[in-house]
Amino acid sequence: MRELNLYRRRLRIVRGKGVYIWDDEGRRYLDAIAGIGVAVLGHTHEEFSSAMREQMDKLVVAGPMFNHEEKDQAIEELSRFSKFEHVYFCNSGTEAVEAALKFARLETGKKEVVAMTGAFHGRTFGSLSATWRRRYREGFEPLVPGFRHIPFNDVEAAKEGITGETAAVILEPIQGEGGVIPAREEFVRTLRDVTEDKGVLLIADEVQSGLRTGKFMALEHYGVQADIVAMGKGIANGVPIGLTLLNFDVPRSKHGSTFGGNPLSCRALATTLRILRRDGLMEKALDKWIDVQGRDVILTRGRGLMIGVLLRKDAWSYVLKLQQRGLLVNTAGRRVIRLLPPLIITKEQMSWIKGLMEDVLQEDEERRS
Repeated sequence: MRELNLYRRRLRIVRGKGVYIWDDEGRRYLDAIAGIGVAVLGHTHEEFSSAMREQMDKLVVAGPMFNHEEKDQAIEELSRFSKFEHVYFCNSGTEAVEAALKFARLETGKKEVVAMTGAFHGRTFGSLSATWRRRYREGFEPLVPGFRHIPFNDVEAAKEGITGETAAVILEPIQGEGGVIPAREEFVRTLRDVTEDKGVLLIADEVQSGLRTGKFMALEHYGVQADIVAMGKGIANGVPIGLTLLNFDVPRSKHGSTFGGNPLSCRALATTLRILRRDGLMEKALDKWIDVQGRDVILTRGRGLMIGVLLRKDAWSYVLKLQQRGLLVNTAGRRVIRLLPPLIITKEQMSWIKGLMEDVLQEDEERRS
């Protein structure tokens, strides 16, 4: 049996420590992919690993209908960062988005969901219906009905495209897969004003942007409060978890997840948030931003440790060249190199990344000249 070949990277990873991983030939790489933004504490973080070993010997599963100490700890840590009244636990970011969409329809009694051009919200049918790019959607139609897309960062489109028949608007404060594109402040504030005026719920998809931009949620930079928030990825440092935050109740048995809120994932979440809070790692992300320069670079965008380098040409060849030089990065669209390193990364290591990227870009320019 072989794994479905859905990805292009040919690298066999055998171990990791901190911001580094090693392949099966002993080569070391600085990991600025971090499991696509997941390993916020880096690899084999001693305190985190110790907590996981301890939990494995104590209790791993309990069923979502039961309370336990680890769930209490997770909720207590979440409450330090967020004032939402309720949290729903699941297993991934796309499941958190699915729950948000279902809860919005249930609460409003309306069906229409407005999403953005360029958006990526996941690969299950509901979240895929809110996702924009054709290559993700192609071959899976018909998708869930009732979804429309309006132009991202277009204020007038927001005013015209949201109506009283809309149940929810879903927004990434920084579009990740779409190219690491931040939402404009005027656009976000317009969305909030229009949704409040028309009785529409605002959903923030913070699956990728959460924790990375100097605050718990990227939406906090705009001074705006969403009605529902979906989170996942790095919030439990690699142990699968997703969560949906909301301020209204949902009738019992309307939604559920077999593994949601299990003791192991809840312990992982509580431990991750405690370390991030104690060490100020979220706030320090802002100081680690880098601005990559070069003739083939149009601009560097994002915030904190969610960084996209927009190039004038295809980014994939540079990704492979950087891998050969000991740096793992990924793409976000055809012409964007994306960096989502662990939050424990140092300024010096980020400076090394900047220098290496600029060297590789310069070498390519010199070969062509």
